[in-house]
Amino acid sequence: GAIASLQPHTEEKRHEVALTTPARAVHVAGDPARIEQVVLNLVGNAIKYTDPGGRIEVAVEDDGDHATLRVRDNGIGMSAEMLERVFDLFSQAERGLARSQGGLGVGLTIVQRLVELHGGSIDARSDGPNLGSEFLVRLPLGHLQKTTMSPPARREERPPSAARILVVDDRVDCADSMADLLRMHGHQVH
Repeated sequence: GAIASLQPHTEEKRHEVALTTPARAVHVAGDPARIEQVVLNLVGNAIKYTDPGGRIEVAVEDDGDHATLRVRDNGIGMSAEMLERVFDLFSQAERGLARSQGGLGVGLTIVQRLVELHGGSIDARSDGPNLGSEFLVRLPLGHLQKTTMSPPARREERPPSAARILVVDDRVDCADSMADLLRMHGHQVH
């Protein structure tokens, strides 16, 4: 569903998108909407950071105990320095004005937290600038029944008291991402 919802963007940039899934359905324990948010963000980044006509590969694999989501592109890639901070808040790849598409640099931080809240892990790889990127998400396999997740443990970087915050942005996806991030840090957001 996430890939289908991004189809207008892939068509606009003339990307070739290859989707590979196992013969049997792979079930993970978790919130389907949050898992879809992870896929949307990773594939959306691949679209954003891959030049027109590029290739994006999305694969889901079942390795017995975990489901692995692999999103690989032949886009702008990342330097070793960028790989070290790719999941840091407000971190973005360097892009010239011709490539600029906005964004706040919170998407991968949110993805990492969502994956961790589901008991999984995420890893970013790249052989360097202009050599594409690959993101690997591993989530524990689950059952079809609905699973409730416990709230995240308090982290030291959270503010001592929650604030009421109004987020306003012309881009709804940016506003939603920022609101999600602020909620994760204990704030009340509108």
